[in-house]
Amino acid sequence: MNLAQPPGPGPRAYAAVDLGASSGRVVLGVASGGTWRFDELHRFRNGVSETEAGEVWDLERLFDETVAGLRLAAGRCTEHGYRFSGIGVDSWGVDWALRTRAGEIELPSLSYRGAPDPSPTVSTRGLGAAEVYEITGIPDQAINSGLRLAELARSRRFAGEQLLFVPDLWLHWLSGSVATDPTIASTSQLLDARTGEFSGRLLEDLGLTELEMPPVEPVGSVAGTLRPELAAAIGARGEVPVFRVAGHDTADAFAFADEQRASGEALISSGTWSIVGAAVSRPDTSNEAREAGFSNEAGAHGILLARNITGLWMLQECLREWGAQQELAPLLEAVRDRPFDARTFDTGAPELFGAGAMERRVREACERAGRPLDASRESVVHAIIDSLAAAYAAGVRTVERLLGRSLDRVRIVGGGSRNERLCRLTAELTGKPVLAGPAEASAIGNIAIQAAADGAVDHPADVFAALAADETHGYAPPNRTTADGEEKPA
Repeated sequence: MNLAQPPGPGPRAYAAVDLGASSGRVVLGVASGGTWRFDELHRFRNGVSETEAGEVWDLERLFDETVAGLRLAAGRCTEHGYRFSGIGVDSWGVDWALRTRAGEIELPSLSYRGAPDPSPTVSTRGLGAAEVYEITGIPDQAINSGLRLAELARSRRFAGEQLLFVPDLWLHWLSGSVATDPTIASTSQLLDARTGEFSGRLLEDLGLTELEMPPVEPVGSVAGTLRPELAAAIGARGEVPVFRVAGHDTADAFAFADEQRASGEALISSGTWSIVGAAVSRPDTSNEAREAGFSNEAGAHGILLARNITGLWMLQECLREWGAQQELAPLLEAVRDRPFDARTFDTGAPELFGAGAMERRVREACERAGRPLDASRESVVHAIIDSLAAAYAAGVRTVERLLGRSLDRVRIVGGGSRNERLCRLTAELTGKPVLAGPAEASAIGNIAIQAAADGAVDHPADVFAALAADETHGYAPPNRTTADGEEKPA
């Protein structure tokens, strides 16, 4: 089914709705004469609220913000004569809403940040951790949708409700679609990594057979067209296709990568979460991969063998604690040229996962690592960046061990690609050149998948290849030359 608008006058424009755990944005990508232009039209905050039910997302407010952004996109298309050729939605993983048999959405949606202790479910599960990993390629983690749903089933009875992950809910509200895609579904630890379908064996084992799983549709398929009432509300002219891009934002960020195109690259997504891995064609469900904490998440093209670690969340929480008057830029400038301190802390420590009192928790982590900090905020930022870079380097070494071969360079995308010290230290500690950028890789990948599905490009990688030079920067380890030919000694 091809619902894309037929060729006609005016460049094609695609809107990416990119929902992150700390903020969301609507970005418009315009293709013209072999070049691409990306404009962030609307950015809005996101965060959890404390309720009696636990930590929840205000998804209705986020959708209202989405509509406001799409209204700006439609207006930009009308103003400049662009063809509004598509909308795609991506988000963070694992979280969901339930759709009742009557078609109503149960809100609010529980956040992964308030995930309960999964040990009661894990201890009573018939399948062992190794068996579950063999099926799904996803290790046991408290945030996994399947474990949290099983815990929820202890206090309520499911009666045919349908599971919709966050991007699936957006597509439902935008177009009426009721389906999911492999990338977001794989974050649940309920998807069979080899068949690409939900595992009936796992659902039965977790007591979730009364919960209806959505059909799994391929990345790049058409979910439908924008509902007429929404099209009128935003001022869109004609039918606007709604594409099922990679629902998981990480998969969009690496939409350029498959095993062939990125065979020599270690891939790092540096955002609220940091993800370190590589593109592979088949899942690795070995005990070695499981014990290393690696997931086999579905990507836009194949599998992303990667480990999730706490990322820029620590900096974001410190800034929130310090107040609006404290900007990050002067802190980063102050620590940019400080020497690396090898007394790093474990960025994956559970106590760094939750919200609140992050400065105190980072200081305590540094004390345990034998790195007492002075009273300045700069010392906290210094320790976080050093520890993140060390975690990236350790992750790259583990990826190489699992692959059984060395990788040539490191590719960093996401907000952390703008952090010069983080990228420079990653090059130094891995001994490999680093290509950093784009920062808004998830939104660009979202648009690239739409463009490929619409026939505007042959492959999403073509869009990344056409990015302006200032979207990426190279960093070399000592006495090496960067990927862009510029020497930046560590």
